[in-house]
Amino acid sequence: MAKIVGKSLIGRNVVSDRGTVIGKLVDLSIETLAGKVMMLIIKPGRDIDARYFRLNDRGEILIPFTAVKAVKDVLIISEGGIPRA
Repeated sequence: MAKIVGKSLIGRNVVSDRGTVIGKLVDLSIETLAGKVMMLIIKPGRDIDARYFRLNDRGEILIPFTAVKAVKDVLIISEGGIPRA
């Protein structure tokens, strides 16, 4: 598996596996002891009602990294892996 520098992902669109644009990746939450990415932190897109997602205190969407299906020009997320509010 190819390694990707985390900061190169910031600003990429996050899209569900059904084609819904969720928003743009603004940050990653990392578990420092193991060095594992735990959460994607996403600025919601204009067409997304963020109330249906788990949010942080800044209104950004939190999606577990385990929901990531692919990383290309966009991050593709499994809709089944997205926790709902």
